[in-house]
Amino acid sequence: MTPIPSQRTRNQRRLKRPTKVTRARWAAWLVVRRTFEEDAWTDRAFTGVVEQLGLDDDPRERAFAQRLAFGVVQQAKRLDHVIATLGKRPLRKVEPAVLHTLRIGVYELLELQQATDEDGRRLGSSSAHAAVDQAVELVRGVVGERAVAFTNAILRRAQVDGAGILDALDPRDPADLAVQLSMPDWLVARARDGHGETGIAALAAQNEPTPGTSFRVNPLGRTAFDRAAHAEEFLEAGVELATPLLGRQAATHALEAIGPTAPLARLIDDGTLVPQSLASQLVATALDPQPGERVLDMCAAPGGKATHLAALVGADGDVVAVELHEHRADSVRALAERTNTSDIITVRVGDATELDPAEVGQFDRVLLDAPCSGTGVLAARPDARWKRTEEGVDELVTLQRALLEHAAALAKPGGIVVYSTCSILREEDEAVAEAAPASLVPDPLPEALAHLATSPHTARTWPQQHQTEGFFIARFRKVGDDPAAGGSA
Repeated sequence: MTPIPSQRTRNQRRLKRPTKVTRARWAAWLVVRRTFEEDAWTDRAFTGVVEQLGLDDDPRERAFAQRLAFGVVQQAKRLDHVIATLGKRPLRKVEPAVLHTLRIGVYELLELQQATDEDGRRLGSSSAHAAVDQAVELVRGVVGERAVAFTNAILRRAQVDGAGILDALDPRDPADLAVQLSMPDWLVARARDGHGETGIAALAAQNEPTPGTSFRVNPLGRTAFDRAAHAEEFLEAGVELATPLLGRQAATHALEAIGPTAPLARLIDDGTLVPQSLASQLVATALDPQPGERVLDMCAAPGGKATHLAALVGADGDVVAVELHEHRADSVRALAERTNTSDIITVRVGDATELDPAEVGQFDRVLLDAPCSGTGVLAARPDARWKRTEEGVDELVTLQRALLEHAAALAKPGGIVVYSTCSILREEDEAVAEAAPASLVPDPLPEALAHLATSPHTARTWPQQHQTEGFFIARFRKVGDDPAAGGSA
């Protein structure tokens, strides 16, 4: 079953919110519609809708809208299974506007009635009565009276039978397991083929809400960060600051904020705190650039890793950040400006596979954080699971191998190359690393990553084990171009 077909509406007019429908549910419906009908990215669609409706004036209503929209997109396959079972008709025969509404209603009934915000208060009026009533009013306003009876009947039955329909799924059956996980069949198969039940657990963990928001403390930020003093200050604003754990080890370079992030806005705006997952921060740790070195970031947007590398090499170092698309290169420039690293980072727009060592020179260290399927960051990107295809992953593998081949050419003899992805798929990770060019030999990971190592030169983070995103990291040393290659970089 195709859970969310790409359906483009014939009528692209600006829709008006039905009078009796709350702004939060209307916002969620608009985001779901744009995601599935217009192939929009859910997070970008949500930002636009929030601005359009002025939801920033009510943080709780905004949070409820986001929880609804993101949850519905993430859980679309499970929701569609319930709707198709109760409706006894193929989903393609359900009008898109009605289907979006049913998804939201069923999600409220099955997933959201007990959801609370960070203060323990219920998120929105997510009672069974409100879920059904609001869905009926939404359909009445957008589609008309002809769809009301069908919508009401499906949701009334979902209230009684929906949970049982999902409970009847057999996880031993691959198709049922994919419905349970709300993941494409091909992704479930590849995750299991590559990593067995660990891969399945990694997919399941990415359906769970994250407990807090991760930041990197930037030593070049415009505010001196005092952990103890700031922790006390923000605790009064309802935000708990903590040093997170990665496995058995404290991530002392990182910070986790539990609670609303609005009180941290000042430190984010002045570049002292950089939103960045713990797993993402480990990539720079693996590369381990030294002060004054010349470093290349081959696929730099949105700039979190490039600015991290800049902080490590310092004012005497040089980071060249390459990005294929101009608008994404702008995001790197903007983050460099905010983090006070613009004087260290040079942004180049172009294809990293076309960089000529004769023109740009060679580098002490090269980071290839490769374009990938993003199957390790699905919790933060609810629509990514539906945008990737099996054929697309195979195309990415070809690109990843070409980029790693070129990374070897851009590293100095004796220099370090790190290959990383935010994927949990073996074909993008271990298989690419094993096929590295002969001039790249495995190099031991820094001691700080030893507890995450899967071999002397590779490491993984698993969402279910480390409470962060799923990343793969492999470290190499360049040899072969110079008799001194293989010595200390």
